[in-house]
Amino acid sequence: MRIDPDRLTADSVQAISAQDVPAMVAGNQLLCSAMGAAGVDGVTLCVTQLLRKHGPVPLLDLASLPPEAMCAAVGAVGGFAPLIELPPFGDEFTLAVRALEERVGRRLDAIVSLNAAGPNALFPIAAAAALGLPLVDCDGMGRILPLIHQTTYALGGLPVTPLAGASQSGDVVVLDTRSERADRLLRGVVDASGGFMICALYPATAGELRNAAITGSTSRILRAGRLLATASGRSSALAGLAHTMGARLLASGRISELCHSSPSVGTRHYPSMPTSIVVDEYGRAGRTVRLEAQNELLLALIDGAVAAAVPDILCLFDRQKLRLVGLEGVIVGDHVDVLVIPAAPMWHSSRGLAVAGPRAFGFPVCHPREGGRR
Repeated sequence: MRIDPDRLTADSVQAISAQDVPAMVAGNQLLCSAMGAAGVDGVTLCVTQLLRKHGPVPLLDLASLPPEAMCAAVGAVGGFAPLIELPPFGDEFTLAVRALEERVGRRLDAIVSLNAAGPNALFPIAAAAALGLPLVDCDGMGRILPLIHQTTYALGGLPVTPLAGASQSGDVVVLDTRSERADRLLRGVVDASGGFMICALYPATAGELRNAAITGSTSRILRAGRLLATASGRSSALAGLAHTMGARLLASGRISELCHSSPSVGTRHYPSMPTSIVVDEYGRAGRTVRLEAQNELLLALIDGAVAAAVPDILCLFDRQKLRLVGLEGVIVGDHVDVLVIPAAPMWHSSRGLAVAGPRAFGFPVCHPREGGRR
């Protein structure tokens, strides 16, 4: 299906070029919930090279696509460490998408993002460049979440399968099973394939995606990245993030305590690295802010009361260096702003909070929008 160039998004971001990659990297860290993106230079290089080779990727508004246009999400499944050691070489995107197309019996008309945060904000761009397809300005998480069915696509009734995955070794697998079994089965294949795979999943038409996708994701993080790159001071950076992302300042203070617990695998069905961070707030009130993380920040308590929680996004912003801080870079003595970025409205529904709210991660508390403790 040919996409009419006149139907490109009316937003000022109409294409992603190699020159946009640094801003994409800076902006998508906002949605990582301090998961961090250190050491992904290889990913950045891979995406940049593909964009230079194939040219800019058109960025389409979902509403501008014909309802019957065929799309699929592209993203990496696996861990950061193998991604850092051996970044994608570029062919995985085509291998995964072609395998999915063969399974569903249709060629794709456009690529969508699994989640526009961290490296997965860049991989759909790489896939679109390698395949000569447009990228749709949307995603299915609006942040990072650990499981492939923790998406608004799933909330909207779209099955995650069939999905296809490709490894750096050229392994290609096609998985066709129930959505709730897909993540567990896929993780076994990913582990055996070196620790991560590029996957094409959630095949759906543009019409089906309209009630399931979070729109504007890619253009939003690109604008945020440009803002962070040009902000002249802390006040202007925070004001810009409030305007661009809806970011809210939860507290400002000095990190006084940092605790890493043993890794766990429990009722949450995914590996986690628990971390607790205590921030002593400035000023007379001197409130104590306690942040709980499992790979990413999930919960904020102020003087023991829940102040913010997943699926809303918690960020640490270095007040002096004017940059986001990942969990891998946090140290006692850092002076930080704790920011909260609201999740997409779909996540605040009762079903959304059941899938990605604090209790889904083992915290026996209610989300602030639920009106109190459990």
